Amino acid sequence: MGSEIPLGYMLNRSRRVFKNQMASELREKKIDLSFEQYVILKLLHFNTNLIQQDLADRLQKDKSIIVRHINCLLEHNYVVRVTNQADQRKKNLTLTSDGVAILNQMKVIAADVTNKLLVGVSETELQIFQDVLLKIQENGDAEEYLCILGDQVEKREIS
Repeated sequence: MGSEIPLGYMLNRSRRVFKNQMASELREKKIDLSFEQYVILKLLHFNTNLIQQDLADRLQKDKSIIVRHINCLLEHNYVVRVTNQADQRKKNLTLTSDGVAILNQMKVIAADVTNKLLVGVSETELQIFQDVLLKIQENGDAEEYLCILGDQVEKREIS
């Protein structure tokens, strides 16, 4: 299968385009958070028992990077650390009411960016694109993928 532009480049470039558009919209709306912090807020919204290491594992990021993001969210009062009832040494990360409010604002921005970037893409083309991405993940031996749809986050097995 010969393509003039390498697949890895196209995938990475598309990710950057989305992140850059999100960053631009967030700046315009005076929201001092990154796309990565949006993803963290979204994960915490649906998983109330996560600790920093869990986030690092799920996002496949170095723990020090996650700590920087969490510290920013703590400074803005969007998350708090709560002692884990089962293991007193662990601190779960929990969204505050401010965190839920900013997450809701960011969801609207993400939907707007998505709609803007998908102008001219038919439902059929989008479905094919999603199917191809899942096939790539399957061929790469990905055992699961993180599904963030609307107000749901779930891990699904790739079959």
